[in-house]
Amino acid sequence: MTGPDIDAVVLAGGRGRRMGGRDKAVLRLGGERLVDRAVAAARGAGARRIVVVGPAHAGTGGVVIVREDPPFTGPLAALAAALPHVRAEWMLLLSCDLVRPDAVCALLRAQLADARDEGGIVLRDDAGRDQWLAGVYRSAVLRERVDSLDGQLAHAPLRRLLDGLRLRSVAATGDTTADIDEPADLERAVEGGDGVSTRSARSTGDGGGNERSEPDPPQNPTRPADPERRRPT
Repeated sequence: MTGPDIDAVVLAGGRGRRMGGRDKAVLRLGGERLVDRAVAAARGAGARRIVVVGPAHAGTGGVVIVREDPPFTGPLAALAAALPHVRAEWMLLLSCDLVRPDAVCALLRAQLADARDEGGIVLRDDAGRDQWLAGVYRSAVLRERVDSLDGQLAHAPLRRLLDGLRLRSVAATGDTTADIDEPADLERAVEGGDGVSTRSARSTGDGGGNERSEPDPPQNPTRPADPERRRPT
């Protein structure tokens, strides 16, 4: 596959609070575990090395499995645990509970052809929210950012890492960025197949769900991350 080399990080270590404590990584859609669907999508997009952050049973063939320490301390801590294993210039960052990870990865991979000096590319849902766990980022930039936080990672929002980072926001049509947060989301996904009208990537505050920004007014598609973005409670 042509284009820049990429690796991938799949976050699969959340508590699944809105799923009644069920481990979302091993929920099945179309006969496959959600985490395996995300891994396969990353591999299909050309990721050479794939790191899954979560419990050992979330691993699958050909991936590196790591865990944030301590567990369940959020997506920023999970990302920091994965970064030492990333080698490529660019890194896909995915939540394991995406309904259509193949569509997410294909769109992000296509956008890399036009990458210039931005620090990352993220998909924006129909409600105008940037989906930070449906993005591709320059690995070196994220490492520098993590190092600058001096270990203050546990339970910290991704906003702390991404504020001020030059990101290109790309509109994703329909339910490309839909995820599975609650039992009803899974039911709709099972009933409708991959193309379901599921709520997009709400923040769960743990390592297995997406963290989103609030809608921004229309502006230049290549811009610094808005420091006023906040994670919903």
